[in-house]
Amino acid sequence: MSLSSHANVYNTCLRILRERGFELRVDGDLTDDGAVPADHFWFATNNEVQLTADNPIELLGLAAIYDRKKPVADEPYWWVVEGNDIWDELYENAWGPFGDD
Repeated sequence: MSLSSHANVYNTCLRILRERGFELRVDGDLTDDGAVPADHFWFATNNEVQLTADNPIELLGLAAIYDRKKPVADEPYWWVVEGNDIWDELYENAWGPFGDD
């Protein structure tokens, strides 16, 4: 079984967000020829938080972070989960150390 980030997953993400009580919208200026802009944004809002993302998959990911952290105040970096730098670990596992000239 597998699942990939693709536009065919967007509606599932939006349905999950709506089921969780988020109000959803998408926003951006149409192009000169009336097409949907490539740089539009997706929003999910409830009475606690507004989330903004480039696509519904990212929006659902931000909702998961919010659910996990549930901040009590709007403080800088409230969303951080402390621990090892997994980003660097994975990059080094894939391609070796960077910047060790």
